[in-house]
Amino acid sequence: MSKYDMREAIYSQSEGAIVPRSKSMVWPIVVTMVGVGLLVLNAIIEATVQNGNLKSALLLFGAVFAIAGVVMVVVRLSGASKAPYCVKDGCFLAKKELKFAKEQKNIVVDLLRKGDFATLRSLKQSDVSALTVVEYSSPKCRVVACQAFEYLELELRPVSDLVLKVE
Repeated sequence: MSKYDMREAIYSQSEGAIVPRSKSMVWPIVVTMVGVGLLVLNAIIEATVQNGNLKSALLLFGAVFAIAGVVMVVVRLSGASKAPYCVKDGCFLAKKELKFAKEQKNIVVDLLRKGDFATLRSLKQSDVSALTVVEYSSPKCRVVACQAFEYLELELRPVSDLVLKVE
């Protein structure tokens, strides 16, 4: 199992409490429409010496917003853009990575087995991702899913089982 299969394990172990769900299309469409609106406004304004900078700014920002919005729409429409969604809390799970030194492996794995997430978060973290704990949690903290991974031979390998706590 790789780090990216963790979401599939969360879906299967949660027994329907956490499901894959696409994010809303409203924000990407709004960004695209703002960009198009700025481009239309640029076309409406008459080109004079006084508005040269204004027209350039409208063109630049309109193009950036339109392109960014279209890219966001394409990403949201792709099948791989589904995120873990907690049905009970009515919100998406936030992903967080905690990085620890390799020497802390036994402590981290033991805390994961016990389900002591508060102590795990309070441990001193490292700048190097020799041992990474991937955590998915809801903002209301009714759902927490954690798994530890160790960096070996250019890939992250799991060193603990997935721990899922649904209240």
